Amino acid sequence: MSSSVTLSKTGDSKIEVKKSVFIGKSFHISSPEEANNYLAEERKKYPDARHLCYAWVLGGEVSRQKSSDDGEPQGTAGQPLLELLTSNGFTDSLICVTRYFGGTLLGKGGLKRAYTDSGREALEAGEPVTLIPALKWRQNCSYSVFEMLSRKAAQSGWALENVEYGQDVAFDIIVPVESENELRRVCLDLSGGALVLGDSESLLMMGEKASVS
Repeated sequence: MSSSVTLSKTGDSKIEVKKSVFIGKSFHISSPEEANNYLAEERKKYPDARHLCYAWVLGGEVSRQKSSDDGEPQGTAGQPLLELLTSNGFTDSLICVTRYFGGTLLGKGGLKRAYTDSGREALEAGEPVTLIPALKWRQNCSYSVFEMLSRKAAQSGWALENVEYGQDVAFDIIVPVESENELRRVCLDLSGGALVLGDSESLLMMGEKASVS
């Protein structure tokens, strides 16, 4: 099974075809409500645009997806955008393309190409990354141990999140599944045996950059 892919940032694109302007945007999303909020913001930015077409996919236990041609001929906008997402393995991602009509009809083929090109450029600008199986722990340790662990995490591509500074340091640490034994060993070595990892939570973490075809 191929890896899932998601967006690491918001992406933008803009192309012009026979004086019609297509403004693409891509977002990482975590819910349909978040997708709707982004779409509402785009509509506010371009209130005089003719169309705002979009597609989104969400993963999780039940995969969900939605697309809209927003008045364009059926199959020329929303469906090609959705195919861009699904064929490249995207999850938790939204593409939308705002169109300003330039006065020249592009035909169904021309429209489909324009929306696909705009959506692809927006996805590429969002710097897609693969998602890899990972484990997360909530831990705490001394400041000195945390400083050493931070350096090791930066070298190894491990993620430290939700850091809270008090008498000691509390934090989440997320590593690929195959790094579990190494992390356990590092924690024991750096802390002289004081930092022992407990139960972990399974999730997906962002990995290497992915391309869009």
